[in-house]
Amino acid sequence: MKKNLFLMGLAMMGLCTFTACGSDDDDKKETVETTVIQDSEYDAIINQYVNNVVMPTYRELKQKNSALYNAVVSFGDAPTDAKFQAICDAWLAAREPWESSEAFLFGPVADFGLDPNMDSWPLDQEAIVNTLKSQQWNTMQWTGDYDEDDEAIAAAQNVRGFHTLEFLAFRDGKARTLSDVATSDNAADYVYNADNATAWAQYMRNTAQLLVDDVTLLVDAWENGYADEFKNHSGGDFTSGLSCIEQLIDGCIDIAGEVGDAKIGEPYTLYVSGRTQEALYAVESWYSWHSRDDYTNNIYSIRNAYYGSRDGSINANSLSKLVAKYNPTLDTEVKAAITTAAAAIQAIPQPFRNNINSKEAMAAMEACSELSDILEGQLKPYLQNNTK
Repeated sequence: MKKNLFLMGLAMMGLCTFTACGSDDDDKKETVETTVIQDSEYDAIINQYVNNVVMPTYRELKQKNSALYNAVVSFGDAPTDAKFQAICDAWLAAREPWESSEAFLFGPVADFGLDPNMDSWPLDQEAIVNTLKSQQWNTMQWTGDYDEDDEAIAAAQNVRGFHTLEFLAFRDGKARTLSDVATSDNAADYVYNADNATAWAQYMRNTAQLLVDDVTLLVDAWENGYADEFKNHSGGDFTSGLSCIEQLIDGCIDIAGEVGDAKIGEPYTLYVSGRTQEALYAVESWYSWHSRDDYTNNIYSIRNAYYGSRDGSINANSLSKLVAKYNPTLDTEVKAAITTAAAAIQAIPQPFRNNINSKEAMAAMEACSELSDILEGQLKPYLQNNTK
């Protein structure tokens, strides 16, 4: 009987010990602090993003589109091979700020249809050649409120913008010349000659003018209200600092997905299915052989938005610095994914149009997908779940 009492006592002591340990663990769990980001912490980041990333990018685009227009006008005044080359140089210079803006294709650029106005692709070579032959320049214009489903608007956008001018200025990765010879009757092989010289120069001029008009509208819209609306998050879609940061991230997610799934992925899918000619035409900037740099600059637009700068440095008032403060592991993962995606794109053999199904192109698609997944599946939910 004493033995049984003794064992019962030990059992009770063990139970008490167990209970006490469980209580300690519960206490510890209750005292673990959840990260809380104050919404006001986003204000400096938003101001830095607008004032030192978005606006300087658009202003540079405006300046370089004006320089492109001037090069086109100079060519029309006295055409030479050297002036064809000058147009190409100016086009390449203007592409950098445009492609570096694609992480923030929201607000006026979306509301006014300025992205497809300036950057519709794939090229509609047949429509471009028909416009050149007919000289019906009004086909480049559209009026009214923008509707992405309006076929008439889409038709106008398909014969203007950067890629129409690319078609008119470049051939096989080089500047066109006054003495080019057509290699086929296909629209894609249409060349400048004495018979179409006047119309060709006018088409380039009209296209360059529309690029200037579009970016002027874009800059004016940001400078005259939209920038303040976004920074103050005082109404509309933006009612808090977090809502602005969500938009910043959504823009990054969109372009990461577009580069991997559309710009690289769609030509790849067409190519491996045997539709090689369609695959070639689906490649953005294939006349200039500038695809890799376009896509890399798209990734840099993500970097710039996240770093709060345009030169690869990480600004003190950046989303990166804020995330590093609260979750350094996540910040490291985001930065690594950005760097990996840009490097993977640059690793694709040049030109991309000749290496659509390369192992490097496949690696670049995967890197862009991983970047998109981290932004959408980790970064955005982390901020949403930890902001007060």
